[in-house]
Amino acid sequence: MDTVRLGIIGMGNMGSGHLNNVMSGKCPRINVTAFADTDPEKLNKAAETCPSAKAFSDANEMLDSGLIDAALIAVPHYDHPRLAMECFKRGIHVITEKPAGVYTRQVREMNEAAQKADVKFAIMFNQRTNPIYAKAREIVSSGQLGETK
Repeated sequence: MDTVRLGIIGMGNMGSGHLNNVMSGKCPRINVTAFADTDPEKLNKAAETCPSAKAFSDANEMLDSGLIDAALIAVPHYDHPRLAMECFKRGIHVITEKPAGVYTRQVREMNEAAQKADVKFAIMFNQRTNPIYAKAREIVSSGQLGETK
């Protein structure tokens, strides 16, 4: 697969930010082919940014459209596991915003479903490589502040 056909679920701050990054050429192997949101105003704004993509007011309709290879989930935290599992059922690759979810049981179910599905699954931890957090982890891991429990 040379180019990934991406669908973005949730066109709020994060979803529209990802769309803008793709459209500005920061992700040359990604083509946004669809996006979904329940807010018509957000869909209209996304359509102005990416007129070649199809807009959906229902995420499941987008997932069933055959227009995408992967979905980027950028909705409220409670819906991350549910939407990821809907993607897995359809063989759609997933990257979801953090956190993985709100309830431990749902996150476990999501992770189990991801392992059974023949797809790629990732959670966006964009601060993991930030030098300040890497240094904090190094300090805590070194034990210099004492034992962690």
